[in-house]
Amino acid sequence: MVASRLATIIIEGKCCAFAAELEMSIYLKNVVLLFFIHSVKVHIKAYSQEDENTTNEFVSGEQEHIEIPQSINEANLKFRYSNSDLGNDTRIPIECGNERSILDYWIHGLPLILTTHGWLSSDKNYSGVFIINTAYIDVGGFNVISVDWSSIAEDPKYPVPAALTKAVGSAIANFLDRLVDVTGIDPLHIHLIGHSLGAHVVGSCGFHFKSGKIGRITGEHFGRLDAAAPGYEAIPIHLPHLNKKDAQFVDCIHTSGGILGYSSSIGHADFYPNSGRAPQPGCYSLFDLLDFLHCSHSKSYELYADSVYHRKSLVAVSCSSWEDFEDKKCGDNTREFMGHDTSPRYISIIDISYLLLNNV
Repeated sequence: MVASRLATIIIEGKCCAFAAELEMSIYLKNVVLLFFIHSVKVHIKAYSQEDENTTNEFVSGEQEHIEIPQSINEANLKFRYSNSDLGNDTRIPIECGNERSILDYWIHGLPLILTTHGWLSSDKNYSGVFIINTAYIDVGGFNVISVDWSSIAEDPKYPVPAALTKAVGSAIANFLDRLVDVTGIDPLHIHLIGHSLGAHVVGSCGFHFKSGKIGRITGEHFGRLDAAAPGYEAIPIHLPHLNKKDAQFVDCIHTSGGILGYSSSIGHADFYPNSGRAPQPGCYSLFDLLDFLHCSHSKSYELYADSVYHRKSLVAVSCSSWEDFEDKKCGDNTREFMGHDTSPRYISIIDISYLLLNNV
């Protein structure tokens, strides 16, 4: 993939961008939002991880009551490990509670990349967000783990997996606590990456992790990776969401904001390629609505994977708004990289925004 467009970033609440030729159809956006409002109407609102006053009942647009399970079976989560020595064709299953088995393959001294998927997805064929795993294994220098929670995520009733992201994240945190114990890895060298609902899963993981503070979380959404929006933003919902308290450094990549992802900033650094909204370049099919939506939603992890192969190739500039960027008012401002090389150096600075200079 050749990096060649424009993106937007927000650092601590302000905006950034990639140079882009983006024209959003307001009519289409409204149709999509109405679709989600009709099919996922819930009486819940978003809240931070600290708020324990959750509700476990959702009501659909047809007033159908959806009961949410109180807990999950950790044994249904699938953890698979790999590294460059094993190659992309070998994934070693890790059984929950038997993390010590990975010591035969674990490479001490290397950081850990852990990725997970979103709604209606899995790690089957290691496609989707797991192309990031492939990239890290190809370049080498990392321990890599994929988390498959498809036994929950593949429920077509969105409120069910959405409500269970907290429990799934907590289960992954338990796994990581045990992994830290057996491998001795420093939590600051752990990087969690989640796409769509998976972004909120890794946020919950960071919040519930007990062995220290996770070093970095990347949410691709919203295509947080794309942090998923149905029920999380466009529709009020009372569920924990990824935020910058969940790790030492939290960065987000938004490529379908307002439709399948968050449009507001929620991390220390928020990037908005091509304004962060659909349609992203190359995603203009109006004949297949689902493909149209998925294309933009998936751009976040495609761009991130590209940044692993082509280091420091996606450059962003500080800017107060997309409009200022288009008016060329931000060219001399501070620069930052999007993707693998995003730096945590700005986490103590308030209200800085970045826009990507590349067309992607």
